[in-house]
Amino acid sequence: MRKLFFLLVFTLLAFVFAQATDSPSETESVIEKAAEPVVSEEPSAVVNTDTETATAENAVAAEQSEQEEPAEEEDLIVLSDIGISFPADNERFLKFYKQYTSNFGKKWLAAVMESGKPYRSYIQKKIAEYGLPECFEFLPVIESNFNINAVSKSGAVGLWQFMKNSIAPYNIRVNEWFDERRDPWLSTDAAIRKLKENYDVLGDWCMALAAYNTGLGGISRIVKKHGSHDYWYLSQKKLFKTETLNYVPKFLAISQIMTNAEKHGIPIQESDEPEKDDFVVIKTDRNMDIGVIAELAETDEDLMRFFNPSLFYGVTPPGISYGLRVPAAVVDRVNEIIADKSLLLVKYHRYTVKSGDTLYALAKHYEVTVDMILQANPGVSAKTLQIGKALLIPALKDVSPYAGKKNAEKIAYEGIHVVKPGETLWGLSLKFKVQVESLAEENNMDVNAILRVGSELKVPIIK
Repeated sequence: MRKLFFLLVFTLLAFVFAQATDSPSETESVIEKAAEPVVSEEPSAVVNTDTETATAENAVAAEQSEQEEPAEEEDLIVLSDIGISFPADNERFLKFYKQYTSNFGKKWLAAVMESGKPYRSYIQKKIAEYGLPECFEFLPVIESNFNINAVSKSGAVGLWQFMKNSIAPYNIRVNEWFDERRDPWLSTDAAIRKLKENYDVLGDWCMALAAYNTGLGGISRIVKKHGSHDYWYLSQKKLFKTETLNYVPKFLAISQIMTNAEKHGIPIQESDEPEKDDFVVIKTDRNMDIGVIAELAETDEDLMRFFNPSLFYGVTPPGISYGLRVPAAVVDRVNEIIADKSLLLVKYHRYTVKSGDTLYALAKHYEVTVDMILQANPGVSAKTLQIGKALLIPALKDVSPYAGKKNAEKIAYEGIHVVKPGETLWGLSLKFKVQVESLAEENNMDVNAILRVGSELKVPIIK
């Protein structure tokens, strides 16, 4: 009987054990599949956007698996043909790809692309015109964050980050009235031309990008010295500066991500303000306030300012040709306004010259330059201002009227100073901010007199 009991217990335990090992639970199966790599066994899997390589089983498993926190970056690398060939296993490329497909990176890219929304259609148009790969529309992402007013530590300015010493060949100008590097349309024309010229010289888009970052001359010297146009070979040898070693892979990573933005869940919206693409350029050398033009033409002043961001003061310069960008709907009216010489198109402060005034003091107060005042007042000489003469001063800033030169402060020598060792009239004149001759005269002394320690001197009190 006892033997029969143990035999039954042993048989039951064996059956339970067999069931547990032969039939894993559904939950265990799902967890095991969710932990498998989504694509190939390579460290960083690469797929083409035209081919779905993730199996349905993996997709279901990933959907069913529960994680305590969302993944910080994607495991899947999605590549498209962007018109630029490169090694997809490049470490720098993979680093930037991972960085910008993190949750934070994707939010940042979405915000930057939102900033670029008003300019992207024009950039796309110029890229097509010059035959560049379409992905170059994303270059301002790493150049300026699509900020037309961006200024780098080295002094590069604008959407495409031009330095002053590189703008002359592209008819971009900087003066006291405007900085055309801040004009997204003019600077886009220049940037696309520059990239195309780099490619024509170097024959490779990665090298053209390196030259955009470093300068064509510097890259050409590297090519000549090492006998290679292969960016990746020269990069592996670390023959570029560190910034350029990162610049090209970073651009390629962001281009791949943004080309496949929908797959990464990054929203890219096209401009919903068509009026910002509908403008006409009027060449003029007339001094005009675009606020006045907008009022007379009955158009939106904010739109006029959007079209002309290079103007420092919203005023076109006198005697210098400027391409005034205006809404297409009012171009005829604006041309009529410009042609009417009887209209005063700039706001001015009116000031009557008083004794002691100088153009320098007036310019400093009204925050303009002396040349601007002279341009607005033909025949006026900076050296011989005529008292009672009415001057027009460009109203570029909202400032209070100039009160004229302040009367000299009355100096009363009513204070007493006890001389200390080592003091001189020269030193005391600096301390009390008076002329040494005046201090000496008040104390009936010579300017070089030796002062007796403990003696008392009259010193000024400013009233």
